[in-house]
Parts: sequence; structure tokens; C-alpha cells
Amino acid sequence: MINHNTLLRSIVDATAEVFSTMLDMRVQHTGVASEGKAPEHGIVSLVGITGEWGGSGVFSCTPVLARIVCTRMLGTKLDASGPSIDDDVLDVVAEITNMLIGNVKNGLEEVTGPLAISVPTVIYGRNFRFRCGSGLRALTVCFAVEEERFEVRLSLAPATKQSSNRPRIPVLGLAHV
Repeated sequence: MINHNTLLRSIVDATAEVFSTMLDMRVQHTGVASEGKAPEHGIVSLVGITGEWGGSGVFSCTPVLARIVCTRMLGTKLDASGPSIDDDVLDVVAEITNMLIGNVKNGLEEVTGPLAISVPTVIYGRNFRFRCGSGLRALTVCFAVEEERFEVRLSLAPATKQSSNRPRIPVLGLAHV
């Protein structure tokens, strides 16, 4: 069974490792977030998790941090005159999410059994909210780096519990079990 400390340690360790190894950045774990006010604008990158346990992993940050991470990952200089969010920034955020949640997944497989992750989906803009499905064990861990803040969230539940909690919505032409 996955407990709070196991989730916390997996997220903190994976995040520190990815930022250190891939970006030469030292992150500071600043606490655990409660459901609060959503940021006015930002970037959210999601990865689905499947196996005996399922759910999602999320990396969310400000556009400023996304640009910093992009320049570090690609070895380029920050261009203040360029667009704040471009395809390179979105691709790097997706790849960082893939590495973060992939490392968390690897750390949890001793408890959960084999897991797989999906291709990341990146969402950015203003005035949006997101939430994960009900019935999932969720933990949002806060970090700081380069005077910017970001969060890594993991939401998981045993696959058998998830399927029994979800209402079935009939779709014309599809067989439902």
C-alpha cells in the first residue's frame, strides 16, 4: 500500500534528481500544498499512469520558470525579446514531466507492481483550473528554484478501486461491460 511518506519521498527524490542531473539546478522542497487558489496563469503538464495502480502525474510552473528550464535544457540563452512560450518551451516542459513522473513511477513500482506512463499533455494559458478524478490518493509537493516556485502532483489509486468508483456513461455504438 502506498502511504503519504512513500509518495512524498518518491516525488522529492525524483524531482531533485531530474533538476540536478538534467538542468544543473538545485531544487528546494518547500512543503506540501493543499487545494488552494489556482495560479492566474501558468503551464501544466500531465502524464497518465496505468497498471495495477493508475492515475496521473502533474508538473506545473510559471511561464518564467518554463523558459529558464528550457534554456538550461537546450543550452541556450534566455531571449527577453522572444515569445514567452513557444514550441521549444512546451516540448521541454513535456520532457521534464516525462522524466519526473517516470522516475517517481520507477520508485513506486516496488510497492505498486509494474506501471506505465503516457505521453505528456501540456496545457498553458490564463485563468484555468484542473483537478484529478475523485477516489485517488493525491499529493502535491511544492518546490522552489531560481526564485521561482513549482509543483509536482501525483494522484494514484488501485486500478480495481478506480473502476468501481467511476459511473458508467453509455456511448451509443459501444458495448459496456
